[in-house]
Amino acid sequence: MRDAFPRVSVIVPVHDGAETIGRCLDALCGLDYPEHAYEVVVVDNRSGDTTRDIVATYPVRLVEERGVQSSYAARNRGVLASTGQVLAFTDADCVPDRGWLRALVWPLAAPDVGGVAGAIEPYDTASTVERYQARHAIRAERAFAHPVLPFAQTANAAYPRAIVEALGGFDASLPFGGDLDFSWRMQRTTGRRLVFEPTALVRHRHRTTWRGLMALYEKNAIANCLLSGRYPTYASYPELRTFAYCARECARSALRGMRRAPRADGGGSDEHWAEAARFVGEMRGWLRWRAGRVHPPVVKLGYPFGEREAA
Repeated sequence: MRDAFPRVSVIVPVHDGAETIGRCLDALCGLDYPEHAYEVVVVDNRSGDTTRDIVATYPVRLVEERGVQSSYAARNRGVLASTGQVLAFTDADCVPDRGWLRALVWPLAAPDVGGVAGAIEPYDTASTVERYQARHAIRAERAFAHPVLPFAQTANAAYPRAIVEALGGFDASLPFGGDLDFSWRMQRTTGRRLVFEPTALVRHRHRTTWRGLMALYEKNAIANCLLSGRYPTYASYPELRTFAYCARECARSALRGMRRAPRADGGGSDEHWAEAARFVGEMRGWLRWRAGRVHPPVVKLGYPFGEREAA
């Protein structure tokens, strides 16, 4: 029955994603969801590689967000270009399972549900860096268990279109942390629940280099600083004690790595070095913020939805 499946727009922002976008689109074009009931909208956000050429070979819609360098601006641009009554989000470095979309969408049938977070597992764990991230980074169940309110990571999330538009979409002025901000605004504004659906699975291609691992946690530190002005739970993050804590834990992790000490989380002793790199990245992000070297996009909440109204 055609009416049994709501029309869904799957929105994928991408910046220089030539190495991963093909596998993502292979998976999205083979989903176990009626072809008439979903579309894939890829939003290129100022890529300088061959991303657009690769996307053009797939039966998907390609649009561009060139005004603002932000994955959240790109997601909003995708919403603006889409037609679905449900909006599903994943990333160019993710590979959804065949049954992902069906599992992600069905909880939205409940009237008190305003959003769904799906499960995120590692695509590969070949290296020390990947194994550490598989245990500690981009874990949907940990995001859902946030002590203040659950949130959905945009690598795997779905919301009703009406709610996304009513809230002005993601805040494009946040280069990082916009998924938490939107999830919390949704729950606090609408009173609806965010639910976790573990069978809606995507596999995320984690960073493979030490530099990439440090960059990930540098980004996370900047996100925490950005959120400190909005949410009390993050208010103390820019304080000096955060840097002191990270420096202490970095030294402790390096010492454990030299001793090849066993890890309480079941990981190998080499993951102590990954943890040390994590704290180096976090200190770099904290220092960038304190030095005034973080320059978020200057854009109003609701960008670029206002363009449609102006037109």
